[in-house]
Amino acid sequence: MDWATILAVTDGAAGSDTAMAAAIDLGQRFGARVDFLHVSNDPRDLLPYVGEGMSGTALEQVMASVEASNARRQEAVQASFTRLCSGAGLPVAAPDETVEAGRFAVCLNVRVGRQPEEIERLGRLSDVIVLAHPALTEGDESASMDAALFGTGRPVIVVPAEAGKGFGSKVAVAWDGSREAALAATAALPLLQAADEVVVITARESDDMVEPSTLARYLAGHGIEARTWGYVPAGESIAEGLLDQAGRAGSDCLVMGAYGHSRLRERILGGATEGVLQRAKIAVLMMH
Repeated sequence: MDWATILAVTDGAAGSDTAMAAAIDLGQRFGARVDFLHVSNDPRDLLPYVGEGMSGTALEQVMASVEASNARRQEAVQASFTRLCSGAGLPVAAPDETVEAGRFAVCLNVRVGRQPEEIERLGRLSDVIVLAHPALTEGDESASMDAALFGTGRPVIVVPAEAGKGFGSKVAVAWDGSREAALAATAALPLLQAADEVVVITARESDDMVEPSTLARYLAGHGIEARTWGYVPAGESIAEGLLDQAGRAGSDCLVMGAYGHSRLRERILGGATEGVLQRAKIAVLMMH
């Protein structure tokens, strides 16, 4: 099944253009509807945290600051949408408009509320979610990432500034035999089927080795010819090893399972998911 609906999150920061351009590229390739989600903060959400013990004047200043930030961010998103979409002659759909199957169209959906909640709400009815790399966003990027990965059940593509148009022509798939890796590989099938080259990368860490050939055989059943690539870590982290091997293979996108261990443990002690998110210079498709 191809991707028919793509959700891209835009916040008006440096990464908005990156996420929008990547989503447009994917939408054109797959003939998909692309929904750009921009969420303005509701100043009333701050009241339980800042209202008590604060003077009326101070509270008004806080509310005014939030509203000014909302206006600045929304203006930036609207300018990007005009430049990349409506001003570029792309077909534009309204948020409540039905787009026929196989037709590429873009839509700007501006909402007021909490961004993680809106990502979950819209993401559950999208085939894939596109986020800018955390380094390119404003605010609490971990909350948005968590909402996309844990709250939607959908694959998430994280796009760094270095990701070029047409990424996904050479895809590396990280394979360790885990549930998360299997879900990621399955969710990425449309991308893998359209790729010019696919390589399955496995770190040989112990005697109980997982063979990349097992995934390659599964992919062959879907018409995907994949090379196998096993390597022995030389003391580097799994994240460093995967990205290094993907680079050696000439890949422009990495597919991997996300948070096979506790996300809290990974964020405190480090782990493959956090390491890749911090270091990736290529697009990464993740699935939990």
